[in-house]
Amino acid sequence: MVVLSVNDLTYKIEDKIFFENFNFKIEENDYVSIIAPNKSGKTMLTKILCAIIPTTNICYFYDMALNKESVLSYISKLGIVTNDFNNPFIFKKVVDELKYPLINLGYSDSRIKKTITKYAKYFEIENLLDKKIVNLTASEKSKLLIIIALIHEPKVLILDDAFCNMNKIDKLFMLKKIKELNQKKLTILNITSDVETIYDSNRVLVLNNFKLEADSTLDQIISDSSYLNKIGIELPFIIDLSLKLKFYNLIDKVYFNLDELEDNLWK
Repeated sequence: MVVLSVNDLTYKIEDKIFFENFNFKIEENDYVSIIAPNKSGKTMLTKILCAIIPTTNICYFYDMALNKESVLSYISKLGIVTNDFNNPFIFKKVVDELKYPLINLGYSDSRIKKTITKYAKYFEIENLLDKKIVNLTASEKSKLLIIIALIHEPKVLILDDAFCNMNKIDKLFMLKKIKELNQKKLTILNITSDVETIYDSNRVLVLNNFKLEADSTLDQIISDSSYLNKIGIELPFIIDLSLKLKFYNLIDKVYFNLDELEDNLWK
């Protein structure tokens, strides 16, 4: 069943056309990544999907058309993370940021406390709850934005380069946790320029110059490294090395993790 879609989108500013007759959809419980070079339309697409850029009856959540009348109901079903805002936080303390969406949804004090405890434990941020946001690292702030987007238990999580400010350890940890949530029926849309974040996707699309140029599996997309390099997407060293080793039949799959590749080679 289609959970989120864009139907025949044409979007322009003055005389400049960005998206033209653009169509896109993701199925319920999918883990879809859209890989895109910079200035190719990924953040604009995120803003359209999330009603930050207004449209009328172009975006759909199941059968709900996004328009002025439905916008609040529509966005309440989504968890949204975009790095396009200079200061995405409203409050000084972490715990207050986590409370805010739950207060807006009318949660009782006891339910708010229980929900924050649950998510803080799941994402291992109990030690951050009473901290001031200004004292967090860039990586911790990025983690917090994803947790805020998830805390009201949305049906779909939309990520726009959400991992770009994370250190390696936090990135791997958050990707693991998000994959677990996907296996528990959360639909994921990961819009990114970072190939390292698409490993768990069951479907990968390429967005270039405001057009979808490919829609395939992870293996098929990354195997065409010359195409990705041509449009400005650089493969991480470990993936590039894996592709070369696989070409010479030294390994049987592409690795995203150096430790796993070393384990395979030294068996």
